[in-house]
Amino acid sequence: MTRKFIDREEELSQLEDSWQRGDHLIIVYGRRRVGKTELLKRFMTDKPTVYYLCSLRKVQYNLRRFSHKVSEFLKIPRIEFSSFQDAFEALRGRGRVLVVIDEFGYLVRDDPGILSDFQEIVDEKLRDSEITLILCGSSVSLMETRVMGAKSPLYGRADRYLRVRPFKPEHLASWFPNTAPDDLIKIYAVTGGVARYLEFFSGSDVEAEIERNFFDPSSFLYMDAMTLLSEELRDYATYLQVLEAISLGYNRVTEIANYAFLQPKDVHFYLKVLSTLGIVRRIVPVLSPRKTKRGIYEIVDNYFDFWFAFVSPFQSEIESGYGDPVLRNFREKFPVYLGRVFERTVRDLIKPLLPFRPMQVGRWWHRDVEIDVVAHDDSHIAFLEVKWSDLSLKAARKLLISLMEKASKLRFDGKRYYGLVAKSITGKEELSKEGFIVYDLRDILTHRDHSSGKNT
Repeated sequence: MTRKFIDREEELSQLEDSWQRGDHLIIVYGRRRVGKTELLKRFMTDKPTVYYLCSLRKVQYNLRRFSHKVSEFLKIPRIEFSSFQDAFEALRGRGRVLVVIDEFGYLVRDDPGILSDFQEIVDEKLRDSEITLILCGSSVSLMETRVMGAKSPLYGRADRYLRVRPFKPEHLASWFPNTAPDDLIKIYAVTGGVARYLEFFSGSDVEAEIERNFFDPSSFLYMDAMTLLSEELRDYATYLQVLEAISLGYNRVTEIANYAFLQPKDVHFYLKVLSTLGIVRRIVPVLSPRKTKRGIYEIVDNYFDFWFAFVSPFQSEIESGYGDPVLRNFREKFPVYLGRVFERTVRDLIKPLLPFRPMQVGRWWHRDVEIDVVAHDDSHIAFLEVKWSDLSLKAARKLLISLMEKASKLRFDGKRYYGLVAKSITGKEELSKEGFIVYDLRDILTHRDHSSGKNT
């Protein structure tokens, strides 16, 4: 496993901008394993810094260790300050100082009153000082509600809020420069671009690496889903059932309730929490009102999506050493899963490749008709079929004809475009000359535009 630092230029630029402006409070947050600490370490380079990583222990224990870090920075004998306020007072008048408190959520969990202490620090110790304080947390729900929320003592006091997100699929080429595009999608499909998870892959023989990392009960990626959910959620066993239901295709509220042994009215609470965490998302057909009853739920975090589809239902077999049927299930159904992830990836990345700037990109369905990608603005609309396969020119033409027939069922007054995205397409250039939007996997990952964008 090799730890790498790639594609955080935008986040580094934002932090540098805050440092140059002399901002006093920056809040950095994001799901665990996403690379926040590596980002902060890179930002701290060549800056006078007090860095402290909180422990999941009493506030008094963390205060003592933080006091030692401040003492080391000031080059004085170790002092145990009586409060965090006193520690920051000792740093005043020392010139520019960057203070980074990592895993700040641990302090809040042990003593919610610590937020009032840091309100006092911001208001009284930082405003007339040259200190920049970064509070970093991995519990997204805790950071968004208790630290940043309207009822928090710190509400409105930060100069910048920075959410660090996983890498996008096109960035994986920098991590795995010698890996084929379809293997990059496979890695992305099981890791979601989370930095810590990428370290378990070399990019060669990817499916074998997936089997080693997910179907061995002693492996990190096998265990981490349960670890993360147990740390983030109460009653996490119920959340496990809700997520497993969605991953298996039970994506409407009543279906989820039946699978998870819940009342439909109770499911909404669990779905709301999971949506806040960025694990699930409610989707409705494009051009439908948001409150439509046609909405369904999908898991949008690829790591959890894969884990609940291929690992969670078979934990007893894996841990009992009867893994052969589990591996057969993976090998048989993984291509179908990749198709689902590829559709979602195309929806996320297609905007800059379209001949207009869409206001909305999503799926569309009505009864037994479904279109993988529909994008539109006020006067243009694009319909795209997405296939995780290598298409001949004949197969591509057949899919485009079918797509136009399905699209005729969606009413829209404006210019229409039709297109196709696949792993590879024979005759792609010919179809483009005919006015279709046609892209292969390499185009999507590199944002290369080889399509004419003409109306058909």
